[in-house]
Amino acid sequence: MNETHYLVPMENGGRIALYRLNRDQPTGVPIIIAHGTISNADTVRTLGNFLADCGFDCWLLEWAGHGASEPASSKQNFEYPAFNDLPTAVDTVLGHTTRQQIFWLAHSGGGHLPLMYLSRHPDKRSQFAGVVAMGTQSTHAAPRFREKFAGVVLCGVTWLMNRSPRFILPLGNEQEPTRLLIQWAKWNISQRWLGEDGFDYMAALSGMTVPTVVVAGGKDTVAPVVGCRAIYDAIGSIDKTWVLCDQSSGFSKDLAHGELIRGAIAQNEVFPRLAEWFQQRSEG
Repeated sequence: MNETHYLVPMENGGRIALYRLNRDQPTGVPIIIAHGTISNADTVRTLGNFLADCGFDCWLLEWAGHGASEPASSKQNFEYPAFNDLPTAVDTVLGHTTRQQIFWLAHSGGGHLPLMYLSRHPDKRSQFAGVVAMGTQSTHAAPRFREKFAGVVLCGVTWLMNRSPRFILPLGNEQEPTRLLIQWAKWNISQRWLGEDGFDYMAALSGMTVPTVVVAGGKDTVAPVVGCRAIYDAIGSIDKTWVLCDQSSGFSKDLAHGELIRGAIAQNEVFPRLAEWFQQRSEG
């Protein structure tokens, strides 16, 4: 698989990295594929290669200081990439293709970005043919005291170091280079998905009209099913799909957070469903 690399500066500082997976004559709406926090493009490369092999025009995004990209500041929060990295990526992909829309496909924290962006910018919904959020939740990762305490520790360490070291959350393949996870921890401790200015993102999802898929892993402790389902239920789109990856739904096993995007079950049972959904919406 050949790739074309782009390093794109953002108007308010920092730069994103994009990797276009090159296939002859790709078809359909371009797909921007975003990783989650404490990760980079390598974590979603298998997914991107699968969809590129299906003929889609796939672009892997590294955002907010991950991989080859650079954050505007180590003190930026979760909202910064939603309102800076994301529109830069969308404009870049639309500028390099003849299409008027993109799909956004993301794992974990990368799924928050379009939901926050479109909640505040309904005028930009026409640029999105669809959003797929895999293992994305904002409010239910700290249901008990011990998880809330861990969230407070995460906030403290991140505040002091201006980053979240990988040993604090050894789930991805790199550390989180900003204060971003402080905001995520606050959302889960309070069980309210609020912006720094008090904007209620969960409530605003009722105005979401973009076709959306929410994928949850039956064994996911980072993005518990109940948290993913809360986002799904809040979305107002008439075209929305709930995918629960567990045995009761016909999957080989209950999938954990990382298993949604890597491993044989993901490639054989999850990725083909996504490819079918993208194909149907591209044709529509």
